[in-house]
Amino acid sequence: MDSFDIKSLPAPLRAVAIIVQRFWFAWCCLATMLIGVVALVCYIFIFNFTKPQNAKRYAFYVTKYWGKALLALMLVRVTSEGEDNLCLEGGSYIIVSNHASIVDVPLCMATSPIQFSFLAKQEVDRLPIIGFLARNMHVYVDRKCQESRRQTFGRMKAHIEDGHSIHIYAEGTRNRTDELLQGFYNGAFKLAIDTQHPIAVMTICGSEKASDPRDPFLACPASVHCIWDEPISTVGMTVEKDMKRLKTMVRDRILYNLEYYHAEYRV
Repeated sequence: MDSFDIKSLPAPLRAVAIIVQRFWFAWCCLATMLIGVVALVCYIFIFNFTKPQNAKRYAFYVTKYWGKALLALMLVRVTSEGEDNLCLEGGSYIIVSNHASIVDVPLCMATSPIQFSFLAKQEVDRLPIIGFLARNMHVYVDRKCQESRRQTFGRMKAHIEDGHSIHIYAEGTRNRTDELLQGFYNGAFKLAIDTQHPIAVMTICGSEKASDPRDPFLACPASVHCIWDEPISTVGMTVEKDMKRLKTMVRDRILYNLEYYHAEYRV
């Protein structure tokens, strides 16, 4: 299946296609707000009227169906494979994936077979609905502050050791380059080794077709595929000896999946 490239169109048709994509982006924003209001009502009830030990689990399932509904309204068709590689009963993971689009957040929530929290940027706190959710479910980090990053690492360790999984975009931000994958930061791999918990490797293929990070005010229907690889055990690893090798191993897996996907679909 060849991808559709509006740059190959004649100038008048290209202008029309861009206008249509801007209208579709506006529709996606409206859909996000409408579904978000419904989800917010559920979150307020959950975090105020349910037991704290159950609140995050209930909120995760609300968010999961929020993601599914939002992707459906955006006409983003999602397929996935490898969910059975993750143990659904007990244990926790550091989930590591690539990051190419704003649709990756609902995508990760909609397809994940396990409950998890995101490592969220401090800027998310200013967003309506999403900020409320992040304060109650996820772990914040101020990337500009060294002390904040140190404290956040401690909170992530406590989060993992309490039996909760956490999802980290190892590139740090959306990939706005022409490369399939940017370099990875060390945090996720240091966390996995320090806690001796496995890394669950997730590859997101094609989400940039739904919303290109280099032109975020355009959107269009798309097909996206997610791959869950066999988790990588970190038992017995040390930061000094194994972190670089672990990071390379995870990055190579994701890069292989992206290269295969782009070759198969000629993206």
